[in-house]
Amino acid sequence: MKKIAIIPARSGSKGLKDKNIINLWGKPLMAYSIEAALEVQSFQRVIVSTDSGEYGGIAQMYGAEIMYRGEGLSNDDASTYAVIKDLIVRLGEAFDYFVLLQPTSPMRDAKHIKEALALFEGHFDRFDFLVSVKEAEHAGMLVKPIDNDNSLKYFDADFSNYKRQAYKEFSPNGAIYIGKPNPYIERRHFFGSRSMAYKMSRFDSVDIDTELDYELAKICMGRKNKANRKTI
Repeated sequence: MKKIAIIPARSGSKGLKDKNIINLWGKPLMAYSIEAALEVQSFQRVIVSTDSGEYGGIAQMYGAEIMYRGEGLSNDDASTYAVIKDLIVRLGEAFDYFVLLQPTSPMRDAKHIKEALALFEGHFDRFDFLVSVKEAEHAGMLVKPIDNDNSLKYFDADFSNYKRQAYKEFSPNGAIYIGKPNPYIERRHFFGSRSMAYKMSRFDSVDIDTELDYELAKICMGRKNKANRKTI
């Protein structure tokens, strides 16, 4: 099947400055996603969508194609949907599906991508989308809003017999999204009954958004590198 990889890498992040190119064990963060996509060796194109010449230069250095966004798709209000739709329209070519790989998931590697591709292609007639997930840290019954009155009125249940093992729930981890182009443009997101899950471990699901996430990623990548050296 014909497929492309899309790696969105906007500059100017506020929470963690330039997080998409922040150094992680000697590489800019986006390099991990580019290298993983290229290692899969089944994508017709591996494209980094960015608004930055600096980011574009780094992406090309690691072997990706570049598509620069317009100003309207480079601010905080630009949605993932708008970026992907613009890229699909500008490509102007037919492909069976695309894979969105966010650069903030460096623990997701070629093995995970290959598994997700095989799973999706094996159920291609039944599903239009695939989303990678991890086991949730807390069951949904433990996550409720708190109003200005500061009361726990929404936690109206007896938690004395709560057992975490009895509530196996999952949440998207941000690492891999797969979609068929036309269904995605029509639906505008990756979720629903026509979407399937690809389960990943929490270790491989580290998603860098804050300074604390970054510190965790450094620890996890260090352990992964050490384990890889032992197998060589």
